[in-house]
Amino acid sequence: MSPKITVFMAAFNAADYISDSIQSILDQTFHDFELLIVNDGSTDRTVEVVETFHDDRIRLVHNDKNRGLTYTRNVAMTAARTEFIAILDSDDIAAKNRLELQYDFFQQNPTYALCGGHGTIINKKGQAIENDALTVPVGADNIKMTLLFENTFINSSVMYKTSVLKELGGYQDYAPAEDYELFVRMAEKYPIGNLDEILVKYRIHENNISGLKAETAKLKLKEIKRNQLSYLNIPDHQHMGDLLFSILMCEFQLYEIAEYRKFFQLLKFTNRKLEKYPLIDFEKMLFEKWFDVLYLKKAKMNAFPLLFDKNLFKWSYVNGRQLRKIFKLTIKGIGRFSA
Repeated sequence: MSPKITVFMAAFNAADYISDSIQSILDQTFHDFELLIVNDGSTDRTVEVVETFHDDRIRLVHNDKNRGLTYTRNVAMTAARTEFIAILDSDDIAAKNRLELQYDFFQQNPTYALCGGHGTIINKKGQAIENDALTVPVGADNIKMTLLFENTFINSSVMYKTSVLKELGGYQDYAPAEDYELFVRMAEKYPIGNLDEILVKYRIHENNISGLKAETAKLKLKEIKRNQLSYLNIPDHQHMGDLLFSILMCEFQLYEIAEYRKFFQLLKFTNRKLEKYPLIDFEKMLFEKWFDVLYLKKAKMNAFPLLFDKNLFKWSYVNGRQLRKIFKLTIKGIGRFSA
């Protein structure tokens, strides 16, 4: 009889950390799993380290050569023998009850395709670092809305249905952002969730793929942003996608305030037509992004009138902290003008 969960671990030259990752899975409170490790052409001692573990639940598979993340992650589509796939990168550490919590979630929420959770950050020695919280949004609607602006999942915390991965054709050529792109497509068709629990310790070190391929990641993220706006039938989604990318990266200097204003208004009216997201919650989120633009671009004397834009503002959206910040920004602008 097949196990209930496949824990999937892609490994390339992971000898320094993979032992801790494997042990964190073997120590799970939930025992009915297989640990599928795909060696992607490692040239260090990765395979040797894996083979020091003697547990029938471990299955080691080898790519014929170094194939990269997208190819390697897609091995899960053909090699996984279970209803669910849980991802753990070969340098991260799973919380002891992670699989149990996520399996229980899917039993209680059978329509969901994807489930993740919070994390903490550790250094290469496995020690917690200052400001170590990796907090993700919870609630299906909130996650789906936020996903338009940023990745709402820690990849090493996610579990998803194998059938959905196959239905969507697996991971596409968006490495090193292939996980984000998959989550976006899943969210288009199914409810997605995050547990309000810490599920993983995420390790920061000099060989993190996301750091090594930062420029490639930017190009792929721009494509993802354009695709998201295409799903919303946004006209000129190429340009607007680049603008949405600037919000993701907090690079507000790239565009004028008027362009962001037009963009948020367009998103608001498009959602009212398509009803992709809950109207009030989505419009409140747009206002929060509008506030960020005004504050980070230092709108100064124009800040107050812009904040109260009738197409974006409602008194129920604004809070005292935002008003104080905008007021101080405006006063600074008046002070400079008076001088």
